Order: sequence, then C-alpha cells, then structure tokens
Amino acid sequence: MEEEEEDESLEILEESIDDSSPKSGPTLTDVEKSVARTLAENKIRFLGPEGPTLKFEPFERMSRPERLSRSNWAVKILRSGVHSLREQLDLGVQPQSNIRGIAISAAGYLETLLFSNGLRVASLNTLIRRLTADGICECSHADGDAHSWATTSSNPRIGNPSLHLSDEVQNLCIEISNASPACTLYTSFGDSLNFYNETIPLSLKIFFGEASSTEAMEARAESIISSLLYELDVRNGMRARTARWPSRVTSRRAEGFEHRDNFVRFPETQVNPEMATLFGFAGSAIDNPPLSFLSYYQVLEFYFPAAVKRSALRRVSKELSDPRFNKGNKEDLLRILKIGERSLNAAEASQLKTLIEECVRTEQLEEFFTFPAWDGHFAKGGPIQGVSLINPKNPQSPLVSQVADRIYKIRNRIVHAKDDPKFEDVPALLPQSEEADALWPDIELARLLASEVILDSQTTV
Repeated sequence: MEEEEEDESLEILEESIDDSSPKSGPTLTDVEKSVARTLAENKIRFLGPEGPTLKFEPFERMSRPERLSRSNWAVKILRSGVHSLREQLDLGVQPQSNIRGIAISAAGYLETLLFSNGLRVASLNTLIRRLTADGICECSHADGDAHSWATTSSNPRIGNPSLHLSDEVQNLCIEISNASPACTLYTSFGDSLNFYNETIPLSLKIFFGEASSTEAMEARAESIISSLLYELDVRNGMRARTARWPSRVTSRRAEGFEHRDNFVRFPETQVNPEMATLFGFAGSAIDNPPLSFLSYYQVLEFYFPAAVKRSALRRVSKELSDPRFNKGNKEDLLRILKIGERSLNAAEASQLKTLIEECVRTEQLEEFFTFPAWDGHFAKGGPIQGVSLINPKNPQSPLVSQVADRIYKIRNRIVHAKDDPKFEDVPALLPQSEEADALWPDIELARLLASEVILDSQTTV
C-alpha cells in the first residue's frame, strides 16, 4: 500500500514535469523537481504547483482528526524558497519528538513553530517587528548568512520580521522569523499557511553552533524556549507559545454518547448566569483540556454548599423524627451537633462525594460507563496516572465514591504545583502533555456531573 502511494505521488510529479500535460500548470525548475522527488520518497506527497507556490500533502503527524478531515488540504510553500528547502533536505530534516518543529542535527539547528495566545498571526508579526535586541548580536545569522532559512515574502503587508539574540558564553543564537520551508511542510495542517491571506507563521530557531543530536538539542532548548517566551510576555507584552504535535487520541467529544434532540424549545431550565457561562466556556476550551475540566469542576463547586446543607438537614430531620430521640438526653443532642459540625468542616473531597450522592442519578452514571468509546480509559493501564480507577462492577466500593475520588484527584493534579509537599508523588497535569490530550473521557464525565447537578437544582425546594 505504501509503495502504491509513493508511486502515485511520483506520477503526479511526472505529470507536472510534462509540459504537455493539462494538469501540469507552471513548468517546474530542476531544483523544484528534485525537492518534490525527495519529499515523495519521505512520504510527503507532491500535489503540484499553484501560482507562486508548490503544494504538498500534510506530514503524517499532522493528519487531521476525523471530525476535521477533508480531502483537499494542501500545505503550500513559496517557490521562491525552494533553494532553502533543498539545503535543509540535503542536511537531513527530522521532526522533533514532542513539540511541533524540526531538527537538523548536522547543522546544530532546531526550529519550533510559534503560536499567539489570543492574538492574530498578523499581530504577532507586527509585535516582533517592533522589538529590538538588547545589545549587539554577534551571530552571522543576523546578516542573513549561514543557514538562515526563514521564508522571505515579497508582500510588504506580510513583511519579514526578524529578531536575533545571541549568547557568546553558550555559543547560541536565537532567531524569531518567518517559518522555514521545511518547518512549514512538517508542521502545518494544510490550512495554516495561505500566502494570499497573508498568514505566514513565525518560528523560533536555535543555532547551537555545532552538530548535535536531536535529543541533545531538545533537552537544551526546553528551558531556553520556556524562559524566552516568559520574558517576551512579561517584559515585552508578546504572548506566544509552542504547541505539541496533534494528539492521536480519538476520543474527543465521542459521537453518540449523549442524547441530542432536533427540536428547540423556549428555555425552561433556570440556570445561574455565572454557571451557564462556565458550562459554555468549558465546552469551548478544546485546545486546553485541563482548563475545560476545571470549568466543569467549578460548576460542581458552586453547588457544594447547597448539597452539603441539604444532606445535613435530612440527617438532622431523621434524628429528630426518631421516636427514641430524647431532647433531654445529652448524647442525643450531641449527635445533632456533630451532624452540623461535620457539614461545616467537611473536606472538599467529602463535599464532592455528597454532591454526587445527592444530585446525580445512579442510572445515568452506570449508563455513562457502558459507552464503548472509553475503551479502558478508566481502568488499570489507562492514560491518566496517579488517579483512582473506576470499575462499576466493584462490590467493595460504590460507584459514586469511585467517581468522586477520581474527579477530585484529577482536579488536584491540575491545580497543584509539583513542589507542593502534599502532592510531591504526583506530577502536575500540564496543558501540553499526552495526558492532557487523553483527558477527554474524564471531561465528558465532569460534564455529565455538572449537567446532572444543574438539573437537580431545578427540582430542589
């Protein structure tokens, strides 16, 4: 099958080379032909020329999730940058391990795509053009020499932002500029680069000054990149981030889990506006799974006091209704007092358990865990570490207790720092991590709990 795909890619290439072919479009140069052949051999299929660009299929690690799949995605690179791409390919391009970017070991070169936090790409470009290096940059890259592979645009509205920083002690050079052709090919879905809409992304390039393995460069670059992005935010007002390769987890928003009605009605549910905002925000935070989880958890927190109070009142009422209760008996009165004290001093984990017991229908929980798409997510060997497992058939622990314990421990992993002594054995659950990408079944569970609690609030007198 792989040989067939490669042959098909080469056939497209041959059609483009053949000037008489109606599909050929503009004639390819010898360098463009060689680049197309090399990339086809590396499973990046050439789709043909289009105006000032060459089109390729996205790199395999950039495959879109099924919900976003389309047959016509194409990554475009400017034909004017094909010589830079040829140089990069000749030196040997490798994708980075975890972060969306490339490495060229022979050149001691690491490049990572940059994304804006809440800003348009054009705004990020504008900010970079306004910044100036503090001190003289002693690296040759500042003069456009020695492997400065940034894509050059002839459109003045796009511009060619370039910021160079160097450290003689570490023999390092950092460059923030337009992404190189190779980085574009390896890290784009296919719609993130549109030269007609002027959205060439930026990348952060680190030159280590000597050949080095990808692993060694990544290890050194982690703290450098983190520190630089922090200072750009705090000192310079530029909020940028890197991103991981797209997750291969396929359980995001599993279709078929929840009942959906096609008929819209005038609203009958009375929801606190703040809770409605949190609930809606949680569903929109698809790029930050831990934040989505915490937003649903905040909905649950809002109803903690009411659930604990209701539980305490019911137990007090039961005690008072007991025909054996004697208001003149000190022990009987102390039992009433202890109920009140426990409700006032209950730990958060205990409040969560009480909330689920009081407000969530058991049959809804049981049905949730029968959904086949979870596929062992909540069982031993699941992707989320340091949290409780859930086995609905466990006779030793009620399902409510298992659910409450897992939800609370995930919450702790998100909000507590690694150096908190109480949680030193469990690392933080960070936004850009494999665990975060795999968190969606737990987010769906938190969403179910939140919707059940809101439903219960409609019937509470």
